[in-house]
Amino acid sequence: MAVLPLVFLYILALVLPGSVVGVTFHVNNKCPFPVWPAAAPNSGHPVIGDGGFFLPPGQSKRVMAPPTWNGRIWGRTGCDFSATNAAGRCLTGDCGGHLACNGSIGAPPATLVEVNLHEDESKGSSYDVSVVDGYNLPVAVWTRPANRSSKCFIAGCAKNMNALCPPELQVKTSGGKGKTKVVACRSACLAFGLDAFCCRGAYGTAETCRGSVYSRMFKDACPGYYSYAYDQAAVAARCYAPEYVVTFCPSRWGAAPGRVAQL
Repeated sequence: MAVLPLVFLYILALVLPGSVVGVTFHVNNKCPFPVWPAAAPNSGHPVIGDGGFFLPPGQSKRVMAPPTWNGRIWGRTGCDFSATNAAGRCLTGDCGGHLACNGSIGAPPATLVEVNLHEDESKGSSYDVSVVDGYNLPVAVWTRPANRSSKCFIAGCAKNMNALCPPELQVKTSGGKGKTKVVACRSACLAFGLDAFCCRGAYGTAETCRGSVYSRMFKDACPGYYSYAYDQAAVAARCYAPEYVVTFCPSRWGAAPGRVAQL
């Protein structure tokens, strides 16, 4: 019975060449270390990309989604799903120790690509990158065919946020020989839980929540990202396209390859 809808969609595509029956995300890893991309749908939307997968350095993977898909995409780092570690875990962005998150949201801090697709070209699809809960990797997003306008292109970071992260926000792991390394940077909201940092309570409006020294630090490193809930300077792209490119560690992320910490 499941074959019939697929046949119908194929016929529809032939009859209506301009119609969109699916959207493709090209997920690229330009980091000098492996990344485990993951996706979690919003309520009422299906899991895409098997919920998560392994992506070696320099590799890419195509992920299909319905033309009206809503959800988030993020990259996990330092994962171990080997047989000797049956429970599995990731140093950042973990979703219960599973390779396939199956709809589960990754644990912050993790840089999030937030997606809201529309089938109607006149409405336009929207997407943004958020570090409201913190940062683990730089990400760039654009459409294919490429549209580098400010309305369609979200660039990566100008600086390595993990290298600049203040001690009170750092997420560290052992680097061997008694040394530690920073693998992610928490937001002030995640670190301290205060209303002023989380834009809630008396600070729950755009007028009362103006960011902080911490959110400005994130904004300086990653100008196009949402650095706090009411960030007016963030890039909220609204571009309709059949294909989108999501790239971890794009070339403009501001750190020479030799200086990037291996995760």
